[in-house]
Order: sequence, then structure tokens, then C-alpha cells
Amino acid sequence: MSDLLFHARTSNAELRPEAEPLHVALPRVLREAVARDEEGLAARLLAAWSDTVRAHVEAGTHEVSLSGGVDSAALCAMAARHAPGKVRAWTMDVHFADAVERSNARRMAKVTGAELVDVLIPDAVLPDLFEHAVLANQTVILNARAVASDVFYLEARRQGAGPVLLSGAGADEVLQGTPGALAAAKARVDEDRALAAQVLRHEALVAVDNLRAPLRAGSRDHEEAPGATRGAVDNSGRPLEGAPRGDQESKPSTGRAPSGDGGSDQAAGPHDDFTPVDNLRAVSEGMNSDHAPRATPVDNLGTVLAALPAPWDLPAADALPTEELRYAKWVLSELILPPELRGARAHGLTVRTPYLDEGFARVALALPESVLTRDGFGKWLFRHAVRSLVPEEVRLARKTPRYGHTALSSPVRARWLELYRAWLAPARLEPLQVIDSRAVLGLLERYVRLPPDDAQAGPMDRLLMRLVSLAMLQAHTEAPP
Repeated sequence: MSDLLFHARTSNAELRPEAEPLHVALPRVLREAVARDEEGLAARLLAAWSDTVRAHVEAGTHEVSLSGGVDSAALCAMAARHAPGKVRAWTMDVHFADAVERSNARRMAKVTGAELVDVLIPDAVLPDLFEHAVLANQTVILNARAVASDVFYLEARRQGAGPVLLSGAGADEVLQGTPGALAAAKARVDEDRALAAQVLRHEALVAVDNLRAPLRAGSRDHEEAPGATRGAVDNSGRPLEGAPRGDQESKPSTGRAPSGDGGSDQAAGPHDDFTPVDNLRAVSEGMNSDHAPRATPVDNLGTVLAALPAPWDLPAADALPTEELRYAKWVLSELILPPELRGARAHGLTVRTPYLDEGFARVALALPESVLTRDGFGKWLFRHAVRSLVPEEVRLARKTPRYGHTALSSPVRARWLELYRAWLAPARLEPLQVIDSRAVLGLLERYVRLPPDDAQAGPMDRLLMRLVSLAMLQAHTEAPP
């Protein structure tokens, strides 16, 4: 548990011995250095996308999860192209859902002819179903979005969804959809380690520090052997029959600019216009001096514990060849796929992720970086490639950083804090053996006094949710069958 809190292990995905592993196998490809023919690359990317989605549709899947972002919009549009009049799109109505994306989801349903089903998720059910989401995900949860996903699949199944849905998960990871994601993740890991140092017992910190040496026997990165055949990622553990496979090579370049804003798919605004971002993939900015963590503990050699490498760069028997791939695999395993795959499976749904299909991912991951990011915005070539499928206002919509949804910013704040206090009581934390319960209670009291937009609200909430998750998992491990 101390390894997990300190990001000192390669994966949190197998926290419970009985948990079914998530098989995240990214192609071992390197990005090309130069874009010789951008229009040719766009055409090749669109063809790979069409082949990938068609394979799913021909296998009988006509239902998609539609958030309204460009990834799910392109998925819905391509599915409707291959199965006109048969697609049903499911969207989530929760208070922190982006209003522009929800409007775009309605627009996409209209232009594609898809039936739109809006799943209402009242705020009050999120803290009440947190425990259920932890058990369904079989790992720790660190923000309310993962709980909302669990509720979304629960309600969608009740309303007749499935048995198979298509999801846009994984697009950001193979198409560099969030410029600066790697740097932000490193900053988030540093934040997490600094806060974890405040609540871990001293002996646990010493044990974590020892992990700068090669990992103990039994640690692994869940990597398939090089060259292994891989199909679309879903939560059934089986490759999709007929899904396209194999490599595709790029063609030479014209250097022609894409449509929209003179080569820029979005116009950058001043950084100060943004509110703190969601604490799933990005990191809150700055540090509030009133709540600065104590100095990072050191071991008896005077070595700073924060010198541990990033979790995706910890030693592994068969590490992927680039940091981009190692990070993508880590973030998919740790944050993105558990709610999508395990959470849905707990409700009898199979979720497939076409962006992680072997054929499409191989093409996307080989694209030169120069065609992925323009003017600070990501997925540039993909946005250009799908211009015949997705209306411009959806395709080029600004990806607005979402408010860092925490217990403090929830309309049912009191209920969240009640949940935290119940599960962070000393009697709940003591069985974890590595947690200083007095330090946790002190941190919780500091947290409840913060304004919702404080820079430390997100990092503190991540830690508190992880501790609550661990206490819940421990309680269920100890419970009699």
C-alpha cells in the first residue's frame, strides 16, 4: 500500500489478487521523424479509423458512449457511416460534465441520425456509490469521474444498453491529445509523493525508498512478448474477430496546412483564463504556502525519497521502447481503463476501445510529432482527417480544462465529507498498517477548510480518495465470504 501511495510500483491494476488483469498491449513502434506528406498521412489515418470501426460494427456493435468531444464524436460518426440508422449513443448528464461537449453530443446525434439516450446521474448518488465503484474497478479511485462512470454504466445497462458499447478511451494516449500531459503527470506524481510522505509511517517510507533498487521478484509490467498478435482492447479479454491488424507505412509529404484557423485547429487563450483542471489527467497549479507539505523525508543515507523514478519508468522486464509509450501504458492501466472496462463489466456490459485497436494504434503511434500538435493543441492531424465526419464546431472545439471536481466543489459536499470521515477513522486505517491515522485526520481537517478552487484541493482530494479506497478494499478483503 505504501508502494501504491508513493507511485513506487509499475501498476496498481493488480491490487487485489483475484482481480482480472487489464491487458494493455501497445504496439512497439517509433514515431517517424519527418512528415513528408501530411495529406497522405491524414488519408491513411482516416482509412485506418474506418477499417477499425467497421470491424466493430460488422461484429454487431451499434452502440457508442458519446461525451461530445472529438474522439467520441468521430467514433459515433464513423459507426453511423457503416451502420446508418442503427446507432444508439449514450451520454452522461452529471453536474461537472462540460456544457459545450454535452451540446456537441446532441449535435452529433442529430447530424449522424443516431438515437441519443441521456443518462441522468444525480450528484447525491456519487458518494453513496463510491464503495460500489471501488469494488467494481478493483483498484483505488482518485476522483468522482470514475464513480460517475460506474453509475453511468449501471444506469445504461438498466435502460437496455449493450451488451457491447464502443468507447473513445485511449485516443489521447495514441494521438497525443493533451500536449504537456507527460510533464503534468510528473508534477502530479511529485505532489502525490509529497502528500503521501505526510501520512505514511516512517517504516513505510524507508521501505519505499528501498525500491530505488530493482523491483522485487514478482513485479512486472504486464507486457506481452514483442510481436505478439493484439486485437482491439475491451473488457472481455478476447480480441475482436475481424479487427484490422498489421503495420501501415506513411507516404511522402506536401506540407499542406489543415483546414481551420490557418493550420491551427484551436486558438490558444491566455493561461490565466483557465480554472484548475480535472485531477484525473492533469495537475493543479502551484502550491498554497499556507498548506505546504513538510519537507520530504530522507532515509538514513540522506537520500531524498522523491528521487524515485516516475512510475512508468520503474524497472520492468520488458519495458516499451519510448517514454511516451511507457507513460501511455501506465495512464491507461492506472486511470483510464479500470472505470471503462472493469466498471462496465461489473454491470454486464462489454466495452471496446477502437482507438487502442492494434491496427489503428500502430498507424497513430507512428505519426510524426509535427502533425500531432500545433500551437499547443493536440490530435491536430486526426481533427483534420475527420473533417468529412464531424462538424467544424465540434471538431475544432476548444478542450476546456474542467474544474477540478472534488468533495469541496460538489453540490453534496457535506455527504462527501461524511463519507471521508467515516472511512478515514483510525479503526478503518489501522488494518492498513502503514498509515499514520493521526496525520490523516490532520490532513482531512486542513482539507475541509480550503476553498474549492485552492491549488491544493485537487492533490489532497486525490490522496483522501485513494486512502478511502484502500480502506474499503481492505474491509472487503477481511469480510467473510
